[in-house]
Amino acid sequence: MNLKMTKEEVILYLNFIYLNNSLILKIYDATGFENFFERDRKFYDFLTDKQYEKIFSDTNIEAFRVYYDKVKTYGYDYVTFLDEDYPINLRNIDDRPAILYYKGRLDSLADKNSLAFVGSRKCTPYGRWVTKTLVTDIASYGLTTVSGLAYGIDAVCHRETLDRGKRTIGVIGCGIDKIYPKQNKDLYQAMEEKGLILSEFPLGTEPVAYNFPRRNRIISGISLGTVVVEAKEKSGTMITTKCALEQGREVFAVPGNINSIYSKGTNKLIQEGAKLVLRAEDIIEELDYLIEKIEEKRTLDLSGLDKDEGLVVRYIEEYPSIGVDKLVDLTNKPVEEINYLLTSLELKDYIENIGNDEFTIKE
Repeated sequence: MNLKMTKEEVILYLNFIYLNNSLILKIYDATGFENFFERDRKFYDFLTDKQYEKIFSDTNIEAFRVYYDKVKTYGYDYVTFLDEDYPINLRNIDDRPAILYYKGRLDSLADKNSLAFVGSRKCTPYGRWVTKTLVTDIASYGLTTVSGLAYGIDAVCHRETLDRGKRTIGVIGCGIDKIYPKQNKDLYQAMEEKGLILSEFPLGTEPVAYNFPRRNRIISGISLGTVVVEAKEKSGTMITTKCALEQGREVFAVPGNINSIYSKGTNKLIQEGAKLVLRAEDIIEELDYLIEKIEEKRTLDLSGLDKDEGLVVRYIEEYPSIGVDKLVDLTNKPVEEINYLLTSLELKDYIENIGNDEFTIKE
């Protein structure tokens, strides 16, 4: 690999050297990553000497060659904010992650309708019951559930969604090649096969405490709203709630026993104006502008398609009567590949050509 990196590879490199995410975005705004390694120092006058030396260090660049080979050799997938299949709800949040490593299948259009469930790791039987009940009903409406793949409420959310054969996303606070906590190994593997796992941290990153508050903005940002089931008054769950409010997302809270420390956070949120939730319909009613789209998606089974076929189907669903040229622009794929995918999808009875090389979902 030479230093003529693509823009996406530049992002991968800057992430690999643990450059602050907001600085990566700042560099992009200033340079567009054009001819990144060919510019002189004056072009980067907005960087401090320490930042510049870290980025253009020969040692770091050589280490990245090994890292890049590892990513390619072992097939680690990643998506950057420059890519079409980057999660739609994350695009416009402050400090959106420049890169997301992932396991599973990306489906940015389907995941527009996502709802986060967060709560205590040491949840009570009441918290487990509430989570199971709400997740079962929410999944039946076709929403994707999101949580942090930790103990407690997170694990209940993911498992219950998978048990219903529905889609769930786990956002983790370590490298995508790490399983944390170890006891969630089976759940991690199930989500890798049937859902989606996301991380903005480079491969090999350990699950240190200060990573988790950062990942919380992704949990709330990828979702239309956040449901808080149980939470202490001061906890990581409340950090996620703060992120959701700052991002302009809906916040829902489940009331709890006033004598329980695990309900102090949720009850306080209700006092401060969060939507009180007694049933899934309370959430759906608040997000009623989504219901029509959810109903449409509920009957569309993409389990028999690969990632690229699924992406094309979602775009056709989103833009009825879409043409080949538009699909080329949206997917950033060559016309030959798009034509191949369209032919395959027609043969599988997912789509139909309605004339003039325009396509729609087959009824």
